Amino acid sequence: MSNLFENPFAVQSPEDIPAEDVRDLFVDVFTDFYHVRNPGHTFLHGPRGSGKSMMFRYMLPDCRALVLEKPLSQHDYFAVYIPIKATDLRLTEIGRLHKHADLLINEHLLVMHLAVRFFMALTEVDLEEPALEDVDSIRKYYEGQFRKRLVDCGWNEDLPSVTKESSWQEIFQIMMDVCESVLLSVKNYLKSLALTESVVQYSGAITGYLDFLFPLMKDIRKMNFMPKGPIFLMIDDADNLSELQTQILNNWVSYRKSNDVSLKISTQLNYKTWRTTTGPTIDTPHDYSEINIGTVYTTKKGKYKDRVKEIINKRLQKAHIEFSPEEFFPENIVQEDRIKEIAKQYKEDWTESGKGFRAGDDAYRYARPDYIKSLSGKSKSSSTYSYAGFEQLVHISSGIIRYFLQAASLMYGEMRAKSKHNLVTQISASVQDEVIKEYSFDFLSKEFDKLEIDEIREEDNVNLPLMLKNLINALGGAFRKILISGASERRIFSIAISGELSKEVIEILRLGVRYGYFQESSIGNKEGTGRTRQYILSRRLAPHYKLDPTGFSGYLFITNDMLALALKSPSIFIRKIEERLSKGSIDNVNEQLTLFQD
Repeated sequence: MSNLFENPFAVQSPEDIPAEDVRDLFVDVFTDFYHVRNPGHTFLHGPRGSGKSMMFRYMLPDCRALVLEKPLSQHDYFAVYIPIKATDLRLTEIGRLHKHADLLINEHLLVMHLAVRFFMALTEVDLEEPALEDVDSIRKYYEGQFRKRLVDCGWNEDLPSVTKESSWQEIFQIMMDVCESVLLSVKNYLKSLALTESVVQYSGAITGYLDFLFPLMKDIRKMNFMPKGPIFLMIDDADNLSELQTQILNNWVSYRKSNDVSLKISTQLNYKTWRTTTGPTIDTPHDYSEINIGTVYTTKKGKYKDRVKEIINKRLQKAHIEFSPEEFFPENIVQEDRIKEIAKQYKEDWTESGKGFRAGDDAYRYARPDYIKSLSGKSKSSSTYSYAGFEQLVHISSGIIRYFLQAASLMYGEMRAKSKHNLVTQISASVQDEVIKEYSFDFLSKEFDKLEIDEIREEDNVNLPLMLKNLINALGGAFRKILISGASERRIFSIAISGELSKEVIEILRLGVRYGYFQESSIGNKEGTGRTRQYILSRRLAPHYKLDPTGFSGYLFITNDMLALALKSPSIFIRKIEERLSKGSIDNVNEQLTLFQD
């Protein structure tokens, strides 16, 4: 049973969520990401928590059976979930092999790992009273083609026998066990290399994608109980593959055999290479389609809010809470009333002093920043700005649904602890504000500590995490200064690149994207001759830097030199921003640091 009865916003690994809960809670996002469930190889990129694994979970046969209410043979595809854990295939002993053997053994490892997961998926399928001929065809396949394909790849052991009484699950289980045995054999061989100075001769089977895995799946796909559509191999967290294993996977993508077997590959924005083992790269759209969840939801913010609202509605309903998300996560009424008063004043003054094209433009652009600015002059009272309210929480989640759910789960737990009867019908504005500020702080403290452990490179005397933290602090501090300034556009959350970037700056920005501190997009360059990179600071950091998370319609064009300064000296970077602001407005000063509106 899931944890949703205890906390409707509990975050679980999709692998652990029962199919019934997935059916009840999943919001169909495939209109946004239609390539994922269509035939064809697809890369799905996004930071941890952006919903990739949940999409894969929803596509598995047990969920599809509940949603479609049809037998497997009438499904559109047969999906197999293949998580790549950091320790699954990264065996250090492989490094002792010669180059050609290294390639063969790595492909063999990858093939057998996928084969085990494929047969495991088949054993878990619910075939309602399979016809006698289906079981017979599975038995004949095992005794014929399956045996032959293994023998052709160098397998020289006897296969377990099956009888006419063996069920289809038992036969698939035996095939899985055989593949596990082959996989274990090569792993044991590799481990033996660590125990001797000399390279031991390998005498086991060597399988490949084209000579074993692909034809095996193509054969089974033709069986009557299988869908008429392709088999989807959903490879989750492919960043955990070694560079050579990544090149091997790219080989498979380049074969373009997706009508029978489509590779659905998810990454956390750290895919190691697009090259194949022979050198050429795989390219979109010829070899595969590509989706970046962060880019889709950053450029279509209204669509993301709608998705979050659907998700929260489903969770509230499952917990028998009869409130809308806006009612369950109420705003700070006093604060919002004051902001409405400021907005009203801007509309009244627009005919004489308005800056926007419409009266509502100035109200939208300046009312909330003015309110935040009014708090900053009071002793420590700027921290009293409230980040409560469903809409603000959506913005703060920054396109990553896990951020919303984790914060909501903490809020629910806090409210439940304060409730006399453990009954929660609403999260108070004060609890929302308190929890989300702590959650924002943790992003740059507890979670950043993990990054520092993983990414520091002492051998190069390079502290990438420190430079990334400096950059985040520099931009967060600068955006705060602009927010409470008199600039014509104050709500800034992104930078656009002017000119070329150094290797060091690019590496730091990529690190920030990989860990979710930035989202990467593109925007028209200053010259109007093309596009340039844009990096958007995660709005999960808005409470920490006391920023307005509800929107951003401006961005800061910035040069490599200024970014290099931010990496080393965030305080000097912020001071330079202040100097420009003190001269009147940052809008029309030094070309190397100019603010442009969307």
